[in-house]
Amino acid sequence: MKKCSWKKAASLCVVPCVALSLAVFASACDNKNEKVAAAQTSDVVAKKFDQVTKISGKTFGTFYYVTVPGGYPGGEDTLRSDAEFVFKKVSDAISTFDQNAEIARFNAYESTKDFVISGYLADVLEQVQRQSLRIEHSMDPTVGPLVNLWGFGPNGEVHQSPSQAEIDETLAYVGIDKITIRRVGSGGVLQKLDPRVKLDLSTIGEGLAADELAQLLDEKGINNYMIAIAGAIRSKGANPDGKLWRVGIEDPVSQGQKVFAAVCPQGMAISTAGSYRNFFIDEKTGTFYSHIIDPKTGYPINHRTVSVSVIARSALETDALDTGLLVQGAKAAVEWGNKTETPVYAIEVDEQGKEVATYSRAFTPYLKCVLNLSISPVPQDK
Repeated sequence: MKKCSWKKAASLCVVPCVALSLAVFASACDNKNEKVAAAQTSDVVAKKFDQVTKISGKTFGTFYYVTVPGGYPGGEDTLRSDAEFVFKKVSDAISTFDQNAEIARFNAYESTKDFVISGYLADVLEQVQRQSLRIEHSMDPTVGPLVNLWGFGPNGEVHQSPSQAEIDETLAYVGIDKITIRRVGSGGVLQKLDPRVKLDLSTIGEGLAADELAQLLDEKGINNYMIAIAGAIRSKGANPDGKLWRVGIEDPVSQGQKVFAAVCPQGMAISTAGSYRNFFIDEKTGTFYSHIIDPKTGYPINHRTVSVSVIARSALETDALDTGLLVQGAKAAVEWGNKTETPVYAIEVDEQGKEVATYSRAFTPYLKCVLNLSISPVPQDK
């Protein structure tokens, strides 16, 4: 098996670039498009910051970067402590690898009787259900058994693709209709309709953590920040140079971490799901299998769409939608974005190996990295 260690298997290029600095990334964009940048002076929203607090590290099996222009009260140590507090809160609820986490305990619970969960996890699951319904369950939190079957879950790697019989057997207990959630007081109750049901919320873990940390920073009165956890990003205010934050959708074909398109999130959340990093190759047949599993067929996707990026109010929402829209493919994803007025950006690779991008109308303002107060960047959900 050839397999990448990243779970999300895609990133917005700001993630690796932050290791150098977000300011370097922004300057690189300006240098590459010097004439355009010279004309776009209205993206300056603050004075250049003399003090900047930065931290980076690993969480959820991937990398995170946080940058706070203007400095953070207590400095790096306090910011790191706050970030790790948030990451633990999320992990304690949704991890499938930590046996003491709520989701891991629910997965090990082989019964159809009520399973008590925290109000926090109930909130998260209800949000995931809403987003799943919006895209016809192309993203399904019960896909966990299929993820394990294909060797991308906590059960470990596989070296050959599963048989059709194994897939059909697993599909029998995959589906969001196989669980129920009820509110009980300040908490909740989960129930399996089949004792074999297992949940996998790894697709929204990075976005959820980014949202939680953004909320903590907001509560502390921090007006300028960038939080990047693999493919999920939350930002606010200005970057260290006093300009609008810019992130790069990664070039899926490049061997390095190259920018395919520059985006200004303008205070919104953005995330990218990709099929080009986390995969395995069947040792017997040589077939390439992506980690993105279609919960309806039980198979990894096999179309030419390699990444989908979504912009919305919360990173949990974008994280939930980008994976499901990647399952559907670029054409359906962009059509859905136009129908719902949601910013969606998809990249396909054609038969000649060339990347081709398509995007919904609502994504257009975010590709224009200038502050235009006459354009409302907030998508309207329908």
